[in-house]
Amino acid sequence: MPRYASRAYKPGHYAAYPREQPSSRRIWRYTAAAGCLTLIVLFISSSPRQSAEAPAQSANPFNLPPIERNETDVKGPIWHDDPKWLIPFSDSITDDRSRVVLPPPRQRFPIFAYYDADTEKDEKIKAAEQKLILTWRRAWWAQGFKPVILGKEEARKNSLYDRSQIRMMNPTLAAEFMRWFAWGQMGNGFLSNWLVLPMGAYDDHVLSLLRQGEYPKLTRYEAFGNGLLTGDKASVEDALTEALGSSDLLTSESLLDLLSSKTIAVAPKPDAIAFYDSSTLASQYETLSAIITDSEATGLLSLSDLINAHLHLTFRNTFSSGIAVLTPHRSQSLLFQYPAITLANALTICPPSPVPDSCPPNRLKCSHCSTSNRHPIQFSEAYTNTSSLFTIGSFPHPYTLACLLAQTKALSVSHICRNTARDPWLRSVTSKTLGTVLSGPDRIVNFKQSVASETESHRNLWLVGEADSIPKKEDLEWRFGFELPAYNHVNLPISSSKLQNKDIITVLSSVQDGSNHDPLTKEEVKSQRSFLAHSKTILGLPESGGDGYHRKTTDDELSMVNAAGAWHLADMEAWMFVRAWESREREERRAVAGK
Repeated sequence: MPRYASRAYKPGHYAAYPREQPSSRRIWRYTAAAGCLTLIVLFISSSPRQSAEAPAQSANPFNLPPIERNETDVKGPIWHDDPKWLIPFSDSITDDRSRVVLPPPRQRFPIFAYYDADTEKDEKIKAAEQKLILTWRRAWWAQGFKPVILGKEEARKNSLYDRSQIRMMNPTLAAEFMRWFAWGQMGNGFLSNWLVLPMGAYDDHVLSLLRQGEYPKLTRYEAFGNGLLTGDKASVEDALTEALGSSDLLTSESLLDLLSSKTIAVAPKPDAIAFYDSSTLASQYETLSAIITDSEATGLLSLSDLINAHLHLTFRNTFSSGIAVLTPHRSQSLLFQYPAITLANALTICPPSPVPDSCPPNRLKCSHCSTSNRHPIQFSEAYTNTSSLFTIGSFPHPYTLACLLAQTKALSVSHICRNTARDPWLRSVTSKTLGTVLSGPDRIVNFKQSVASETESHRNLWLVGEADSIPKKEDLEWRFGFELPAYNHVNLPISSSKLQNKDIITVLSSVQDGSNHDPLTKEEVKSQRSFLAHSKTILGLPESGGDGYHRKTTDDELSMVNAAGAWHLADMEAWMFVRAWESREREERRAVAGK
């Protein structure tokens, strides 16, 4: 039968009006022209040149390039940074199901502090000062800044340094000029004493304004003296020029006294920033001030403990409703919430303080931390979007959850498609904020926003469900901005015997989420351990505590993993997003901290 006789066939415009076929000579000419054009384009694109539109390499050593995982690096998640990251599925941009789209890294504007490491001091005092500087760096990093320590090397590079009479100045004034010389050499940013620390919520209006990195006017702050200064490079150089030309240069003890009111403005005292200078310690923490007077090294170590306790107290008062640990499908999957539960418990432990029941100097009234008044831990199946609650959640791979819900390692495609609801984890986690009607693709954008947006990411921490250990203590301390107490940092016993079943039951049996579930039995713990070990092997995730990988997945096992991911597309996208986000955050921090 001719195809025109079929009902399914409808002739198009070109079938009704056929075109004249071109001659063979014309076809040869078109082919030759296209080949020449292709060769020209390839030659131009491959020739070495400096494009006028190519971005210039920044001369600022603190402007780090975005961290982006290469396809050839198979030891970890693969991601791509794109401003259009708030989309349901990454492969609509990347055309690659293994690469997830993340938001571009937030620009961290530098905050500078000056420290003269060449000054002759007792080694114990230097060690105590280094600990305070680490506390300062960690706290400002957690608030979204890039803390940078400057020294004499940066100060001597300033062109105004050679024109100064620094050796003839008062020693106090000379030290202050060195700070300003180093600051002026670096460009835009703000200068801080390393005893000035953020003691407020991430979204505080002053901290939010400083994170924008715009400092058009040289400014100091009331009650801070020279402890906190903001300004751009030009205004700092103008101030230094004016101060060096002052007639009181050789008699003054403060650089601020050499500047006119037109040169430097005065802003109100910031509510979310604290200054632990000597006058503050003498008036509010007399006991500590006396310790510093008797033994400077011991006193500075105690001061570091006090600041760390106040940073923890600020976290506690910011999230006054407590800490929430998400436990969807609790009876089948509570075991891989063990790292989140242990971390939540560590965050509620009160750190040691030389002045118990004290408040930060910028907050005279606060809710004190004590063993009888520890931060409450809540357990819930759904995420609550509120500024007074810090949330810790774990997101499992769809294959892991399918095995746990079905209580079998022998999954089949028919079982996944017929007996499992789509995207069960994402539906449960977002049920309180989005209800129960929306589908998985409609939920994933909201979930990504809670994980990585500027307005919500500081209120929660997401972990990969298959992680067999709590994140490293050092990484978490930079994430929260304060030193955490020692906690049980051993691998979850998927393939290890270091932690026994009874130890896990002790932690998990304390979970009270209002759902009337009984604590896990030894058999349930053993069963969930077995499923997690199986899933980790099939997914090819790293071995416990290292970069080594499990055996290669077979074709049949890989087909089940792909089937679970294809059926639960939104859960799969969320798992990949959490894994990549956590990895990039860790690499960005380690690139700056050097660990």
